[in-house]
Amino acid sequence: MPTSRELEEQLSAVVSIIDHAKSFLVVAHASPDGDAVGSTLAMGLLLEQLGKHVCFYNQDPVPYNFQFLPGADRWTTELGAEESFDVTIMLDCAERDRIGTSFPKNGWGKKVVVIDHHKTWDPSFADAYLRDVDAAATGELLFRLVSCMGSLSTEIAQNLYCCMMTDTGSFRYSNTSRTAFRIAGELVEAGADAWHMTSHIYEDQPRSRLDLLCRVLATLAMSPCGRLAFLRVEQSMFDDAGGTSEMTDGFINYARSIRGVEVATQLREAGPDTWRISFRSRGKVDVSSLAAKFGGGGHHNAAGCEMHGTWAEVQQRLSEALVELLGD
Repeated sequence: MPTSRELEEQLSAVVSIIDHAKSFLVVAHASPDGDAVGSTLAMGLLLEQLGKHVCFYNQDPVPYNFQFLPGADRWTTELGAEESFDVTIMLDCAERDRIGTSFPKNGWGKKVVVIDHHKTWDPSFADAYLRDVDAAATGELLFRLVSCMGSLSTEIAQNLYCCMMTDTGSFRYSNTSRTAFRIAGELVEAGADAWHMTSHIYEDQPRSRLDLLCRVLATLAMSPCGRLAFLRVEQSMFDDAGGTSEMTDGFINYARSIRGVEVATQLREAGPDTWRISFRSRGKVDVSSLAAKFGGGGHHNAAGCEMHGTWAEVQQRLSEALVELLGD
């Protein structure tokens, strides 16, 4: 499997910290997606395999379509005031703010490790970083860590397969490398059943999600040039359909799939005049730079941020910024 001296040095530093610590808090970004959930559970299960004390934490619950994963029942959204940890391992993000405003102060361990594959990052606060922006998913980096430290159990393999499958769009996106396919093959060999994973994640949804999707698709708006598409998710839609915020995962891909669209944008209401913005690019536009302009981050083809104002004001500001990025 391709590697580099820098990656080997990073792995060595992380292994050393894990070897010399006993208690760990494992956390990923708020509003966790498949890579965040899978990497949290795989990391926690690896640490337990090594005889460590582990807390699987996130400020948000496990989304409905990932609750079948091994270890999901261990996930907690609360920490006791007296709990303390030797090490906090932050997954699938490399910026403090991404883990959410509810993250408790006692959640920070004596040392901090970051394992991530996003372009945007803060190099100033962790004791060790395991980062590779060319990795298809954070789960790919954890696969390397498991190979160094433990054994690839069926439970860990299932969680890592979730990471690889979801962050590559079921092995359809441009980040689907030969390495990603090789890792997926080893995960299947270790016990991850491809159809079992697919059916639970993508084909076991409540009726309320489709009711919500119908309402969201009705907000579809296009720019005059046809290269930008917008969707909007309002709180009233959740109330009417009976859905929850994690059910919107994947909605934006309907907008990106429109012929001629270069960038799709989804505005999800998160509070009074507050919107969580998701961007998806077909490849021409680096939406991570756009997200960074508004205080967010992500990948070349997938990124996000938070903005304030009415939906019309936010959409206008985004339209202007997107047109500028597209050029000509």
